[in-house]
Amino acid sequence: MKSFRVLVLLLSFVTDVSGTVNDTPQQVVTKYNNYKTICTGLGYKATHCNGEQTKVIGFQSSLKGDLVNLKTRETVIFNQASLNRGSAYNTTTGKFTAPADGVYSFSWTTMSDAEKCFITEIVLNSSPMACNFTDGRGRTKNAGNVMSSSNVIIEMRTGDKVWIRTHHNYGQFARCGDGQWCIFSGFKL
Repeated sequence: MKSFRVLVLLLSFVTDVSGTVNDTPQQVVTKYNNYKTICTGLGYKATHCNGEQTKVIGFQSSLKGDLVNLKTRETVIFNQASLNRGSAYNTTTGKFTAPADGVYSFSWTTMSDAEKCFITEIVLNSSPMACNFTDGRGRTKNAGNVMSSSNVIIEMRTGDKVWIRTHHNYGQFARCGDGQWCIFSGFKL
């Protein structure tokens, strides 16, 4: 049965992918998609060279509403997810749980007002990995808002957790509005 599948696959490849020099880019894409459909129908799955299945893991979350006087090391819960491929980010707890071993990239942005601060850190299983220093102290009230972003690359094991929390007791004020100013995102490389 397997040799029959291989024969059908090869014939389909020759039929669908072989084309003429005059094929447009759209025709080549259509032929590729036809080939991919046939392979999927035969039970083949996309894999990396080492045999692991490919799976997109990524999220984009934001925080709706301002935060005032958070406690020391309090979790900042980004309560809206516009993207959550792999369902690894939890909008209730604010934590990302690695569904697979690998290297992940995370970034987060916060905004605060003049004369106030909102300093945060990203933690891996409760261990601080990097800080984000949004500090408007020393700026006059009419100087406008302050905003900062940080990015970190973290090697994770399945089940490891990453989240954003206040750095010590510096969670004085975050201006997040409707979710456009305070963002937390990440993805598996």
